[in-house]
Amino acid sequence: MGTERHVIKKEWLFVFGGLSAALSGCSGGEGGSGTNEPADVCAPFMSEASAGEVEIVVRNDRSTPVYLRSGMCDAQFSLQPLGEPAGATSGRAELTVLDVTCDDGRTLEQFPLDCFDSSLPSIEPGATVTFPWKGLLYQRVAMPASCYEKADPAGIKPSECSQGFAVAPGMVEATVPLFANAMENCEGGCQTGLDPFEVKGTFSYPDETTVTISVSP
Repeated sequence: MGTERHVIKKEWLFVFGGLSAALSGCSGGEGGSGTNEPADVCAPFMSEASAGEVEIVVRNDRSTPVYLRSGMCDAQFSLQPLGEPAGATSGRAELTVLDVTCDDGRTLEQFPLDCFDSSLPSIEPGATVTFPWKGLLYQRVAMPASCYEKADPAGIKPSECSQGFAVAPGMVEATVPLFANAMENCEGGCQTGLDPFEVKGTFSYPDETTVTISVSP
């Protein structure tokens, strides 16, 4: 009788052990795919890899200077992929001092709260200015607060960060806002742009790595 109880006990141990192994195999843990590593909730907010970078060159062919936006609070250029569906929302090609990428948000301790536009950069007659573009268009997204890992707990965290999305191959239109004149509006070199206008240029992305836009007389 004692031997029979011993055999039954061993059989129950085998059954319980097999059931535990089966349940462990079905559970993916927090990270899924059978691992016990926690899922990275921040990864979906990181910028995509681009197909290549482009230099946007603006050349002033006028006999007088023209003026750019400062680039501090307002972007100096914008890009629009051509042939997108009607109503498609395009992102921002250039970031200002207030725009923090989600990638940078994971390592920054403090974040910009304000910006100040001062003087407007000029392009003298015959001169050029070059804007580098990373091949990404940025959109603001709400990344979880836990992703701002290095942020000062007592500081203010941004409610949104900028995530870069790769631009598909095709024709892209670049637009650069300019001013024909500028006026001093405070001591220390503050300026206000006057007589605004735009210049545009198109290029094939990513085949063309440089596009030159002329400011015609």
